[in-house]
Amino acid sequence: MTFEINKTSYEYSNASERSYDFCICGAGAAGITLALELANKGYIIALFEGGDKEYSQQSQDIYAGEVTDTNPYWLDLFRLRFLGGTTNHWAGRCRPFVKFDFEDKIINGLPGWPISFDEINQFLPKAIEVLELEKDNTFKPAEGTKINSENFIPDIYASSNVKFRDKFLNELNKHSNIDLFVNANLVDIRLKNDFKTVDSITIQNYRNHQQGFSARKFIIAMGAIENARILLNSNSQIAEGIGNQTRMVGKCFMEHFNIRLGEFVSNKAEWGEIEAMQFMTSPNFAKEMNTGLSNITFGTVSQIKTYGRTAELKALFNKLSCKFGLSESLQFLYRHDCIGEGIISTLFEQFPNKKSQLSLIDEKDNLGLNRLKLNWELSEADEHSIRTTAIAIAEDFANSNLGRVKLNSFITNHDEKIEISHHSHQMGTTRMSSSKQYGVVDENCRVHDTENLYVAGSSVFATGGGGNPTMPLLQLTYRLADHLTSFE
Repeated sequence: MTFEINKTSYEYSNASERSYDFCICGAGAAGITLALELANKGYIIALFEGGDKEYSQQSQDIYAGEVTDTNPYWLDLFRLRFLGGTTNHWAGRCRPFVKFDFEDKIINGLPGWPISFDEINQFLPKAIEVLELEKDNTFKPAEGTKINSENFIPDIYASSNVKFRDKFLNELNKHSNIDLFVNANLVDIRLKNDFKTVDSITIQNYRNHQQGFSARKFIIAMGAIENARILLNSNSQIAEGIGNQTRMVGKCFMEHFNIRLGEFVSNKAEWGEIEAMQFMTSPNFAKEMNTGLSNITFGTVSQIKTYGRTAELKALFNKLSCKFGLSESLQFLYRHDCIGEGIISTLFEQFPNKKSQLSLIDEKDNLGLNRLKLNWELSEADEHSIRTTAIAIAEDFANSNLGRVKLNSFITNHDEKIEISHHSHQMGTTRMSSSKQYGVVDENCRVHDTENLYVAGSSVFATGGGGNPTMPLLQLTYRLADHLTSFE
């Protein structure tokens, strides 16, 4: 039986005979970037993607799981399991971490980043290049945004149209140092007798055929949720799962809160013809008021309906309505339509919090792996951050003569539950820390207490920051590649 490898002349049965330097599991933004960076330096790479080159319900079903009733979350619909991963529907909004993200601070009893801003910032040019952004003056303030406030500044970002599957598929297929396997699912990580060194990984296709692969080093890059799930499921030798001696795998799940803060009526004289004003929290305000960073958009109804990920996802699920079923597609569209003259929408940073976590359940997927349950939970620090920021932006908006604001009652009434939804920014489930007491990987993304197992992607984020995670994810990926090759 052959395996689905993109190089048609190369059979799965022969793959184990090739000596690999690195096995990389997951072919999204992190996995593809890492594979190409290492291969271009002369290393031999096995790159495994759990889905195919196109969407399929068979692979997408692996993402199904349970969610507690604490806060709603769509585990399967907001992630994509095929080559390129979630970049296949990302809206392209890019902003790197800022110095404030790396300041020393303890949040909910957890330390922040164990690395400095300069350590990640040096890889920003490479991330800008791979996303095909302008090299000079890349991150520009949002046009038409004006506010008389030191608490908030115009949102600064860039937009990329890069879809990693479309951009890199041909190069991956032709690269002599890369063997790209599709429909190739990581189902187990096997350790040597020392329980510190990975001996091999087990890859399984959808016909239940398994094959072991060996390499000098192994990297899992399957997204924040799946990275944690495979570590928890790799429990045949260590009961609690690999890297989970201190029970931190799956803990500190973070998202960016998407909250409809309220409505507004604009001052037409000041508002003009623009469709939206986009603000971001100033670091000084966040530091003084103990809040996270955030993006806040005052948008007209027409702008909200067509903006960013909402528009991308609407187009995607319209296209795939036959796959998901008409009723689910209609439900999705209904939930994302907005009413009113103007809506205040947000992207709020979530603080790391151990109660926001992933855990295994008894139900198994078609690969035989235990599915996950997500408990997505706000902390008191999150509630303070949201309410403090919302009141401040409403006051500054009105004081700047931009319009009148009506905040939803849960902002001012602390007895009401804050109504949140999510973006598609899963982070933090294998967080970076100098000590295994507070995380899963060390400063170099190596799993604590292992010698040759690494994690790439947003699951290593110690804090989430106030921007979309793709740009810092790529910065960390290039930093990991540099580390993996610096001692060779």
